[in-house]
Amino acid sequence: MKSRAVATTVILMLVLASCGARLTREQRLAGIGTGAGGTAVGPGGVDASGSPIPGATGTAGPGGGATSGPGVSGPGAVPAPPGGNGGATDKGVTATQITLAVASDLSGVQGGLFKSTHQAMSAWAAMINSTGGLFGRRVKLQLRDTQAKDTSNQAAVQDSCDDSFALVGSMSAFDGGGASAGEACGIPDVTAITVNDKRAKAANVYPVYPVRADKIPIGTANYIKEKYPSVIQNAAMVYLNAGVTKSNAVQRAKAYESVGFKFRYYEVQVLEANYTPTVQRMKDDGIKYVSMVANYQSIQKLLAAMEQQNWFPEVRDWDSVAYAQPFLTCGGGPCTAANGSLIFTNTTLNEEAAGNPELQLYQQWLSRVAPGAKPDYFGFYAWSAGQLFAKVHKDVGAKITRKSFLAGLKDVHSWNGNGLHAAHDIGNKIMSPCFLYLEVKNAKFVRKDPASGFMCNKGPVVNT
Repeated sequence: MKSRAVATTVILMLVLASCGARLTREQRLAGIGTGAGGTAVGPGGVDASGSPIPGATGTAGPGGGATSGPGVSGPGAVPAPPGGNGGATDKGVTATQITLAVASDLSGVQGGLFKSTHQAMSAWAAMINSTGGLFGRRVKLQLRDTQAKDTSNQAAVQDSCDDSFALVGSMSAFDGGGASAGEACGIPDVTAITVNDKRAKAANVYPVYPVRADKIPIGTANYIKEKYPSVIQNAAMVYLNAGVTKSNAVQRAKAYESVGFKFRYYEVQVLEANYTPTVQRMKDDGIKYVSMVANYQSIQKLLAAMEQQNWFPEVRDWDSVAYAQPFLTCGGGPCTAANGSLIFTNTTLNEEAAGNPELQLYQQWLSRVAPGAKPDYFGFYAWSAGQLFAKVHKDVGAKITRKSFLAGLKDVHSWNGNGLHAAHDIGNKIMSPCFLYLEVKNAKFVRKDPASGFMCNKGPVVNT
């Protein structure tokens, strides 16, 4: 969620995949199985292995789906219409079941990278099935591992073309690999977050968060300029020397420079253990503002070096990658160096779940399917993808086809996941300009601005 006024989500994914950085604790927690090679799952009262989900009621039917029982209602669940649902209306659709695929990186250079998308979609399917499914059809998931490889992504998309109605909630650092295959077969692809422009712009792809290389929200730059005008002439952009991180760092810096920032660039190696020389250079250069394009562990190392030298620039500004509980801890205790950090994001906050019914719904069903797991940035957008699928399916009707569903997606121009994130223009594939800022205080994430919701008037999405 990190309200990425910049397409930094892209960076995080590729950095993690390419440098082997550790996962967050939440991402390592128990989930719903490996999904390697494509695992068929029929959630709804049962987990991936067919065992009952604690607290879920209902009688398990074929494929593990619940055929009766109250369950917990959620947006999108709709009964079968009078006269039937049309039966087998398209690939992956029968009178009793609709098959969807989730193709995300689970193994590869960084194990479990986007496991939370499989967990979120399994939680969503369990919720939908507990209420009887969509137009009388239970959701069956094909959970596929794209292994952080172009070739594996292509294979997973091709398999999904053959056995699933749509791809929903997927997340892969190398999603460009499946772009051509998906576009050729016409499978609807409601990706959680796109990484590569080729995938984002494919005719069959409508991302929930449409990250693109040619567009960046500029609101966060204007916010910093407004709140801390004295720092923008002495800004530092630090980035890992890993694949796309440099180009994304330059893209963000150039966008910020369009509103008056002046940057110096500082490159660090992916496995660099000693950030002291980089911090000393920034100190000597009179830096007052710093941002870093990297995983949160690298940002922690940068902050630790600042603390060791008893020097911090006035503004330390990170994107959503830093909004992870492990960012607040160092060596088992509070990470005091993180205090004072600013973090921007475009999703709701776990700390504010009490006032967000949709987040409560997601948390409840996630705890049933993956006990101990916590919602994270990628999971937020995967759950939202499931809810978007349900909404469009409901709008299109029971006799759904790939063609009619894609037409329905194209007509969605404001989608916020029922309150999980800022509203993106799905049909035009344009990300929201809205964001919020957090601050780290006493090793806790605290909302800074605005008092509630998002800021949407600080600047538009600009072409880059």
